[in-house]
Formats: sequence, structure tokens, C-alpha cells
Amino acid sequence: MKIPNEFLDKLSAVIDDDCVLLDSGSLEPYSHDETPDLQAYPDIVVKPENNEQVEKIVRLCYEYNIPITPRGAGTGVAGGSVPVVGGLVLSMERIDKIIDIDKGNMVAIVQPGLITGNLRGEVEKMDLYYPPDPASVDSCSIGGNVATCAGGMRAYKYGTTGKFVQGVKAILPPGNPISLGGRMIKDVAGYNLSSLLVGSEGTLGILTELTLRLVAKPTFSVDLLAGFESFEAGADALLTILPETGIHPAAMEFMEGEIVPLVEAILEEELPFHTAAVQTIVSFEGFSEEQTDNAMEVVGEHLLNKGAIDVLVAINRQESERLWRARRNIRDALRHRSPSIMAEDVAVPPTKVPELMVGMKKIGESNNATILGFGHIGDGNVHVDLLRDDMSDSEWENAKEIIVPKMLGLAVELGGTITGEHGIGFIKRKYLKMFYQDNFVSSIASIKKALDPRGLMNPQKVIV
Repeated sequence: MKIPNEFLDKLSAVIDDDCVLLDSGSLEPYSHDETPDLQAYPDIVVKPENNEQVEKIVRLCYEYNIPITPRGAGTGVAGGSVPVVGGLVLSMERIDKIIDIDKGNMVAIVQPGLITGNLRGEVEKMDLYYPPDPASVDSCSIGGNVATCAGGMRAYKYGTTGKFVQGVKAILPPGNPISLGGRMIKDVAGYNLSSLLVGSEGTLGILTELTLRLVAKPTFSVDLLAGFESFEAGADALLTILPETGIHPAAMEFMEGEIVPLVEAILEEELPFHTAAVQTIVSFEGFSEEQTDNAMEVVGEHLLNKGAIDVLVAINRQESERLWRARRNIRDALRHRSPSIMAEDVAVPPTKVPELMVGMKKIGESNNATILGFGHIGDGNVHVDLLRDDMSDSEWENAKEIIVPKMLGLAVELGGTITGEHGIGFIKRKYLKMFYQDNFVSSIASIKKALDPRGLMNPQKVIV
């Protein structure tokens, strides 16, 4: 679409020219996120520096019917920040400050452009802890995490990002600021609108400030790496830790054996248990060395009794970082083998994960395609990636149309859902109608229309 000159004139009174991008070279980085095979150029990118500017920009867009695509750090994999209809990308990258770390009330007040890892580092200096731990923690933004209700490795013990959102400030269409929740712990004054904005993927409003709950920083941690000769044995060993030992790990992760050589290739090192059918990581956090040592001994013995090939222990930061480096590099390893992938993130009841993985392998084999899995076995959130490998363009398009619905449908059949933490974004919106009841989908559409009657907030995302 053509941006009216009158709009640009009014915009120049709101924000400095160096915060506005119009040439194609400057627009290119904002034409995609981390979603493979998806690119769409905006007509304009605006990078506000404060909430007042955000409010005025939203009002201008509503005045001139210009679609708005909110953007954080652009690390999403569902196309949520890709401007598929053009219009204006509202980048929050400059609204990235920590406003306050309130130790007395155990909250942090932050702006949405803040990188999640930077928040974690600052609160830990005060012996506080922000547990949500997406794989892209050092590059993703808090606003993007909240917009998708991101999960991560430690969601098994602590919960997803939404569990830590205690307050929200946002700009709702057509430019109305709203403040919800805050430093108080309890608040039942009216509907819980802040929870509605969490996970809404920018389709209802623009997040401008977040109050995030903090917890005490664990002073000791230990990680265990175990290999198993079958996926079923590894899953059973991990999923019985809590009920059989009473110990609640902070994280329980797995990587199936076919992925190991791919990770070894990009790390240029041999990983432990590299011939195992599955590698698993179990992490513990506590407030005394005795507590974590006990967890290590009890759970280590439990894993061996359940058939682990062996158990390796990482008891210091260097060893732990080396262990987790392999886990955090899985997606890069998969893309090194196959630049084009379909990165699905289904979630099922945790005990259904073995059945899910067996079913995914059957879907891949019956369609001459490779599907590889890894993820958060503790909460049943599994990343199952369909690899293009050497398929032609037509074969790849056909494979996506046939195989992806089967992958998502299997998760739903097992009592699960089509996304656990990536969100619906652009690429999964058609599957809402395919796998969910009409009344559910129409209710979402009604909420969207009530808050955004012109449909300008992140159009063509979540709802078809």
C-alpha cells in the first residue's frame, strides 16, 4: 500500500526522522522473523522511543487505515511479526529499559523491547530470579515473550511467561492507553484483561510496560545428562522422577539420537552418549548444596535403575554451559542440514510423548520425509521439525500441505494442542478452524473484532 504523504507529515511531528525507515534496504530486516520461507516487506518501519509516541502512532494509523504489525526482536518462528499485508511495522526495539527492580514486592517493571537475558542478568545481581528460559533467551525480547506466552526449559517447574506477568500497560485501538494489574499480588476488579493480552500476539494491542513477578535466586544447581537405548525408556525414566522420588526438577529435556550428529557437526566436537537413541537432561535448583547433592544422588540412581546407559553430572557453571550448549544449538543444527524446515511445537499430556514420537516417525516414513523431535518432556511440549532436505519446490509445498496437518492432528488426537509456546502467528492460523470447535474460533474472532473493529492490529495473525 502507498503511505499517504499527509500521514508522513503528521508522523514527522510525532517522531524524529531517524526513527522512520522507508527505503527497501532498511525495510528488509523487518520483512521476516525466524520463520523459514516467509517474507513480506512493510511499507514503513517506525521505531518509537516512548509510550506517548506509541499512542500517537497507533492513533495515526487508525486515522489513515494503515495496518500495524508490532515487532520485538524478530525471533519468532510462526510469522507473528512478519507484515504479511504491508503497512507499518511498529518496532519496540528502542523501548527497552528496566524501569525498576522492586525487591520488596518481588517484581521488575520493564519495557517490552528489553532482551530477556539482560533482565535475568540484572535481577540475579540482586539475588532475584526470573525463571522463564526460552532457547533464544539472549536474543528474544520480553514483549515478544509475553505476546506469545513463551515457555522454555524451566517451564516444567516454574510455568510459562504468563505465570510471571503481574501487570500490563498497553495501547489498545484506536490509541487508548490501559493499565492492568501492577505491583499488587491480588486483583479481581473486573475481567482479567491482562491475561487476555498475554499470548494475543499483538492482535489486540501494543504492550508498552510489563510488571513481572520474580522469585528468590536459587544458590545451587546441578545438571544430569543421561543416554538411553530407547526413547520409551528415557521418557519413562524422566516422567517418573517426581512421582517416584518426590523431587521436582527445574527442567527435563530430550534430544533424539538422530539429532546428535547434526549438533556435533556444528559444534565440531563429539557429544557424550552420541550413539544413544535419546539424550536427556535433568536440572535441579535449590538453596543449599546438600539439597542439590541429594537430588543428584537420588535421581541419578533412579535414572540408572530405569535403564540409563550412564549418567554424567555437571556441578559447575562451565560444565553446565557445555552441557546446555548442545541443547540450545539444536535448531541451528537442523537448519544447517536443511535450511528450510517446518518447526512445529505441539504439546500433549506428558505421558503421551512416547506415543507422539512413535506416531511422528510413522508419518515421516509413510511420506518419505524426515521428522526430528526434541524439547521439554516434563511439560509435554515437543518440537517436531519437518525437514525439506533435497525436496524440489513443488515437492516441499506438497509435503507441507499433506504432512503438517497430520503432525498437528496427531497431537490433538492424543489430547494435546497444535502449539505449546510458538503461538499461531501467520503460518498456523488455518489450523485453528481445522482442529478446534467453531464456537471457540468464533469467540476469539468476536473478541478481536470488539477490541480492534477495523482489524488493523497485526492483521492475518491467529484468526483467518
